[in-house]
Amino acid sequence: MVSLFNPLNRLLLLAAGALLCAVSFLFDDPVIAWVGAHSNRGVRHAAQFFTRWGDFLPIVGVLLVVLLVAWVLKRSMRIPLVMLGSAIAGGLAANVLRVLTGRARPSTPGAYGWYGLWDHGRWIAGSYGYSSFPSAHTAVAIACVAPLWILLPRRRRVLVAGPATLVAFCIAASRILLNAHHLSDVLASVWLGVLVSWVICGWVGARQVE
Repeated sequence: MVSLFNPLNRLLLLAAGALLCAVSFLFDDPVIAWVGAHSNRGVRHAAQFFTRWGDFLPIVGVLLVVLLVAWVLKRSMRIPLVMLGSAIAGGLAANVLRVLTGRARPSTPGAYGWYGLWDHGRWIAGSYGYSSFPSAHTAVAIACVAPLWILLPRRRRVLVAGPATLVAFCIAASRILLNAHHLSDVLASVWLGVLVSWVICGWVGARQVE
């Protein structure tokens, strides 16, 4: 079993993820074209569902309910607390980065590329149309579920972390299907979410249970 706390394994996985993110920029336009050609009512409704319920507040709300149940049942709250902290940190990191980069969303008319804080003398920092990179939805979702793979006992990872990760990837895919983000925005957010979760787990001294 690969230990996610082994420094060499961490470095290799992060390097592979960074390479994948870099390559994904080459596929941004083809993916946008494919989505435009294959979008339909059912796909849009499904994507809207995952986007609506995969936002920051619903995810935090679910985690708070889990924490409340754990407290009432006198169960350990360690993993839900780490997930909550990781989700919050992931969301903050993504929002800071997208304000600074100012990348235009695929759906922003007449804009393409990276604009930073200003566009022709106009302050655009924080504007929806220029907040494409990275995807906050994706960063929060991945940062939330990644600690499950890091902290859960081996026998429970697939049963618990597997379905949670599938939901997180559905949230990520919904952002592309709704033309809200480029492929590279989403993959960079997956990388960011994993990185943030590793940092949070290391900061609180959490360790993988074998």
